[in-house]
Amino acid sequence: MLARLGQREWALIAIALTLVVALLWYFLLIVPLRQKTETVRQEIARLIPERDRGRQAQRALPELRAAIAELQAERQAFLRALPREERLAQVLNEILTEALRSGVTVRSFTRSPTSAPVPEVRAVNLALSLEAPFPETYAYLRRLEGLSRFSSLSGLNLSVQGQEANPLLSTSLTLTLYMLAKELGEPEGSTQTQAAPPPTAQGGGQ
Repeated sequence: MLARLGQREWALIAIALTLVVALLWYFLLIVPLRQKTETVRQEIARLIPERDRGRQAQRALPELRAAIAELQAERQAFLRALPREERLAQVLNEILTEALRSGVTVRSFTRSPTSAPVPEVRAVNLALSLEAPFPETYAYLRRLEGLSRFSSLSGLNLSVQGQEANPLLSTSLTLTLYMLAKELGEPEGSTQTQAAPPPTAQGGGQ
């Protein structure tokens, strides 16, 4: 049968086979290759911003290292400046002295340990109960903030007693004292001074 085919028929068969091969080559090779190329282009487009951010971070790395070193130095300086002892007598002396100066009555104070923000630091809470009109209370709180101590005020609560023009305020607050919890490798040469006993004109301790 194939021997009866003429040149024209062989030419048509060759053309048909060529078209089939071309279609197979297109759909089996070209189309997957184009899809893969598009996937790679999308991946490149996604990675370019990340590359740019990485280069920016690399350029900023020396400044970041310098900032970290500066913060670490400041942290060490802060820790070395912390007192190594609680010195509660001195603190109470300052608290009650400032209360006398401000005209505030310290009704009670309670000491209790608390957690510190970093392992090298130890903290103690002093819960204070005060009584005075608003101007005296405000002046006293300002003086507490200015104590020469590593401390912070929190938990401030005020309640009014009476209906007069300048009523008494009952105030409760927490004064947190911070101390060095362990050695940092360079002991301080300063000596601790014995504090005077706190005034007994106002307030009571628990």
